[in-house]
Amino acid sequence: MEHDWTGLEDPGRRIFIKGLGWVGLGLINATLLGGCESILKSIRNRPVRRRLRTGSAAVDNDIAIYEDAVAAMKALPNGNPRSWFAQAEIHGTAGVSFNFCHHGTQHFFSWHRAYLLYFERICQTLTGESKFGLPYWNWNQNPALNPAFLDGTSSLFDGTRVNTSVAGETNFTNATLNPIFDDGNFFTFGSQIEGTPHNRGHTRIGGTMGGFGSAADPVFWTHHCMVDYCWAKWNIELDNDNTNDSGWLNTSWNHFVDGNGNPVNVTAAMTTLMPLLSYRYECSTVGKFGCPLDLTALSAEEFRRLEARIKEGAEVRYEIRKRVVISEAMTLTIERPIELKSEVSTNDFAAIVDADASRERVFLSIRYAELPETNDFFLRAFINLPGANRQTPVDSDHYAGAFSFFGTRMPPGRGEHSHAPEFLINVTETLKTLKRTGRIQSGDPLTVHLVPLPEGDQIARPDTRLMLRGLEFVVSPVTIRQRNPDDNRGS
Repeated sequence: MEHDWTGLEDPGRRIFIKGLGWVGLGLINATLLGGCESILKSIRNRPVRRRLRTGSAAVDNDIAIYEDAVAAMKALPNGNPRSWFAQAEIHGTAGVSFNFCHHGTQHFFSWHRAYLLYFERICQTLTGESKFGLPYWNWNQNPALNPAFLDGTSSLFDGTRVNTSVAGETNFTNATLNPIFDDGNFFTFGSQIEGTPHNRGHTRIGGTMGGFGSAADPVFWTHHCMVDYCWAKWNIELDNDNTNDSGWLNTSWNHFVDGNGNPVNVTAAMTTLMPLLSYRYECSTVGKFGCPLDLTALSAEEFRRLEARIKEGAEVRYEIRKRVVISEAMTLTIERPIELKSEVSTNDFAAIVDADASRERVFLSIRYAELPETNDFFLRAFINLPGANRQTPVDSDHYAGAFSFFGTRMPPGRGEHSHAPEFLINVTETLKTLKRTGRIQSGDPLTVHLVPLPEGDQIARPDTRLMLRGLEFVVSPVTIRQRNPDDNRGS
């Protein structure tokens, strides 16, 4: 169904779009395209990023173009900024360190979104396919890698991969993803997406994907497209707001290049509008969340209201209303499950367990002073379950969640920023369930059990040290923005 988009042609709109020439990278430039009507047509017909699957001619065509693009990039000399090597090195250098990528920071989402967009533009230019959109690997619905990535004759093949599927892994299941997507706070949502499905996707596939040089595996880009889709789905489809913090919005980067290899500058604020102006995602289900919003069916006015909401954001902060310290700095080994007992008083304990989930949520915050030397393992967290081990099922009422490390300890001075992570696990419902079923009694000390599990048959380095900077329960408010009834998704 066609819609009348000419309603977007007010002067302020034209100025705004012209200032976003960086978003369209040649698609949204009034001077080159000859006016606002061409701009709007380009936005309406922007590239589609489709879910990787078999049996779809459109997806097969996307894969074929991606294959050609990767082959063309690999054929360029390493000194060319559009080469496969140069693009991968923006993220990190294999066996050495991360470089410009953002992990464990508030710009995990925004930095990687910009990285994907400019890489996609290089693919479009090298293949001459201006409508090409990077396909995304929805590991929640399709846990196995697409067969195209398993063909040894294809440019998409990487022989170092240890696994080719995440089937059966709890980090990608509905039970794990549903409470993450229920979190309306931009910062805590992003932290959980990073530490749980993102990190585990890297380490489970392993090989090139599991280390600093992960962007040299073609699967990397489809994995991060899914991470970006998680953000877009949460923000656009599920009606949640990004932060409007000026410090966050004004953060900028200048180490990307456009499709022709020219340097570009991009801010975090620009990334928030990219899925509306530069590409769009083919909707697919993640956990219990289907497709509540069809972007292709929006009228001009509905699109305007949606864009206004995305631009406005909300006063979202990672605010901590209460802390209950379980452990200060300490060094642990992963030879066996780790039990950490708190000194929580009865009053503190009751306040946490009785938290109103509609107003605030309780997270287990696990902060590390350093990344471990290896990342061939991940950890599951249980609450008040002495004897928790690798065989303890994740459907136990005591199970709180899981997280993975991505990247190992870096030499001093390497990388643009610190990668000492804080992992957040939403334990609100776990605590409530334990109280409701009588598994926690008043006055009982609150214990956390961290169970390390190998990515393969066994952990290669069971003497790996975990240098903990702090482990605590934190209570953070739920973010709800009061809106005018007419100022919603536009539907």
